[in-house]
Amino acid sequence: MPIGQLIRDLRTLKQWTQTQLAEQLALSAGDPTGAPGRDGVKRWESGKVIPGKHWIGHLSRVLGVSHAQLAAEATLDRVNRRAFLGLSTLALSHGQLASEMAASIAGRDPGPLTGVQTTHGADVVTASLTDKTSTANLRGWMLGGDVPILRVNAAGILAKGPGQGYADTVARVLAHDEEVRHLYMTAVTSRVCAVDWTTAGRIASQPSAYAHRADFLATRFAKEALNPQDSGARWCSSVMLRELSPMIGRSPA
Repeated sequence: MPIGQLIRDLRTLKQWTQTQLAEQLALSAGDPTGAPGRDGVKRWESGKVIPGKHWIGHLSRVLGVSHAQLAAEATLDRVNRRAFLGLSTLALSHGQLASEMAASIAGRDPGPLTGVQTTHGADVVTASLTDKTSTANLRGWMLGGDVPILRVNAAGILAKGPGQGYADTVARVLAHDEEVRHLYMTAVTSRVCAVDWTTAGRIASQPSAYAHRADFLATRFAKEALNPQDSGARWCSSVMLRELSPMIGRSPA
């Protein structure tokens, strides 16, 4: 998600105008004369300018979002501007890990997928490297893996496969495997809504407890529900939108 969209969504959540965000940044920096001003905020949100390291720190503070998340979004935007696109961008940072996972999958070794939950980027690159035999191995682990981590990692890779051939199978697993569903929902929520893992898990488990953020959350999930490269994220986002729908428009002023 481009950093400009994230800044705009978080500003809207706080019901601030672009001018008010600029004022908050000036207060945070302690230097009103050097603040970006409304025009600066407008350029960030439109994507014409990417905030530098100095303002990333102050944006994190005033918007209440992880510094790491903002920095990662800014870095990805900069890479994209240097003409790297989609898979090529992800391969720069996830290529080696993805290659190792793809080799293990092809060799029917589930070990690398049983330790920790893999990242969205690693899944996308790994999916691009799997062949017919590997996808069969992943399907078997997704349906009958001994531990939830293995099942969700297998589902995550299959969900991002070229052509989205396993979309229906992944959706059925998410609908019926509660442990996989919770892990996948948490991962999608953390990535899409720019929150830490613990908060993401709480939102996924009990969306009604976050009624005060319903409009912001719904905006983020609505965009992810159209993600053409991840059937699992589309499914999870659609479920979250259904849960949030009664609360949309009722956030306190």
